[in-house]
Amino acid sequence: MLRLIKVFTEYIRDLIRRDRERVEQEALTRLKAELTHARAAPEQRYKPLTAAEVIAPNQG
Repeated sequence: MLRLIKVFTEYIRDLIRRDRERVEQEALTRLKAELTHARAAPEQRYKPLTAAEVIAPNQG
């Protein structure tokens, strides 16, 4: 019985690990796409911003 519990626990840990890896990979793929899109924009579209101006739209 203890062996079965150990196997089940390892299985659950493996599922969680794989899911975490999948989520991280999806986030990295989205980030790469955003950066590629941003780099492709013409330089005239860029404007100087302060750190406060970048952070403000993301505040609750």
